[in-house]
Amino acid sequence: MNYLDQQRLDALAVNYVLGGMRGKARMRFQKLISTQALVRTTVWHWEQHLNPLAASLPATSPRAEVWQKIQRRLGWLAPEQVVSRSVRPFWLSLATAASLLLAVVLLQPMLMAPVNSEVAVIQTSEAKALWLVSRQEQQLVLKATAAVSAATDNDYQLWMLPADGQPPISLGLLPQQGESVVQWPVAAQGIDIAALAVSFEPLGGSLTGQPTGPVLFTAEIIAI
Repeated sequence: MNYLDQQRLDALAVNYVLGGMRGKARMRFQKLISTQALVRTTVWHWEQHLNPLAASLPATSPRAEVWQKIQRRLGWLAPEQVVSRSVRPFWLSLATAASLLLAVVLLQPMLMAPVNSEVAVIQTSEAKALWLVSRQEQQLVLKATAAVSAATDNDYQLWMLPADGQPPISLGLLPQQGESVVQWPVAAQGIDIAALAVSFEPLGGSLTGQPTGPVLFTAEIIAI
């Protein structure tokens, strides 16, 4: 297998960052990370885009007996020991694991898609993920996280910012919960994308064909 083919390397890096790569395969990939600069750069690149998903989930407290069993399996406790102190450090581990589970659920369609898919994570300045955008050929899949603030009298509208400086092109309204699927607009066919942007618009979206409300977020879209 040619690990340095960029398309294949992107797919492997996503699987590695999300924790789906296990056993000997993970050990081989870790060796590549230590010896190949391109692999290190690709993994770092995907970590920057996928790790912010952890911020969108609250910490969860495990039962005390569950935490004790895990500590015993790791050899941190003798079988007869009982722990009554705070288990807060493990909450953070559970939050991280939960964030990876969310990432797997959100990204699974993309990981199974052809290599010409494009993805973007729209997030706040505090790196809290709000929407996951996936373009597969002429279809755009828009998924909201629980971190999206509900706006009953307004809509969030997604725009494509052309690389050649042309005016923004509307890609449709973003869901405030759940998922929606829209078609890639004809006006955006064949145009290189500089970035995506989200504006806050009246209910139903902009009536002018251009953003009329404040632009709240921007995001880079990346081919995988």
